[in-house]
Amino acid sequence: MDILQVAKRANVSTATVSRVINGFPGVREKTVARVRRAIAETNYVPNPNARSLRMGRTRLFGLIISDVNNPFFPELIDAFEALASAEGIEVIFTHTNYDPQRLHNCIRRMIERSVDAIAVMTSEVEEESLRQAVKANVPLVLMNQRKLAAKYPNVSVEYATGFGEALDHLLALGHRDIGFIAGPPLLSSAQGRKEAFKKALKAHGLQLRPEWIATGDMRVEGGRTAMAKLLACDPRPTAVLATNDLMAVGALQAAHAAHIRVPKDISIIGFDDLPIVSMVQPPLTTIRHPRREVAEQAFDCLQQALQGKKNKTSATLHPHLVLRNSTAPVGLRRR
Repeated sequence: MDILQVAKRANVSTATVSRVINGFPGVREKTVARVRRAIAETNYVPNPNARSLRMGRTRLFGLIISDVNNPFFPELIDAFEALASAEGIEVIFTHTNYDPQRLHNCIRRMIERSVDAIAVMTSEVEEESLRQAVKANVPLVLMNQRKLAAKYPNVSVEYATGFGEALDHLLALGHRDIGFIAGPPLLSSAQGRKEAFKKALKAHGLQLRPEWIATGDMRVEGGRTAMAKLLACDPRPTAVLATNDLMAVGALQAAHAAHIRVPKDISIIGFDDLPIVSMVQPPLTTIRHPRREVAEQAFDCLQQALQGKKNKTSATLHPHLVLRNSTAPVGLRRR
């Protein structure tokens, strides 16, 4: 399909189709909706070679994240945008709200906007969505998509390193009864962290007790609910690791609500090192996710692709434990 057929289906001029594709103002909302519907119905993908015909056009990168409301992403966005700005590259970003179908639409809209490259920094990825970019000859880079690493450049974060350091710390404090707040099974990043925790637990000679694993929704409320389940166990764990910091904060709230002291009665460790964890009481020990480094690797990967360098992998990054005040020796809970 070409732009003329899209214009005929939408009953507009090719100039109007072009304005909608490139995000120019001055087109009525109803017309924009009609053009987008025609584009979807005809499976039209703009010719990537046409991008180079626009004299003096600034390069444009797309950045797709999972959740614009999740405080995990601002540092990643800031780092990516700073690198792009230094190179005179503009960045547009959107989010999927953890919905694979929205990822498909996000990539399609990025292609319509004639981006030069796309960083897909989401946990939910289906290859069918990525093929749109491949067909349009738009370079991609992914984050922690190990199953697709052989086909697409991939910035990998080895979660097991962080969990290993966390378990080293807890064992040194005398903890051996350790619970875990997992994320939703449909999120690949959450499952990756759960598997890394189980791997680290086994490496430290500790048994996995199914009743000491509860599942949350990656948000504060989900952490509260999951922690309440763990606190109801008899016996309950003396320490709890959470898949992310938001659920660790929820776990802390649940402990406070149950009049269980942190860290005297139970220790809590989060994952990500979001700004919020240093603001709660007590400040949370957590595993620092190298978000800024992920952004740097992703940006560099796209730059290399645009320079014609075939780079299917990127350096593996490692999270590390950050000690604060939410962990203490297990013996304190008996005092």
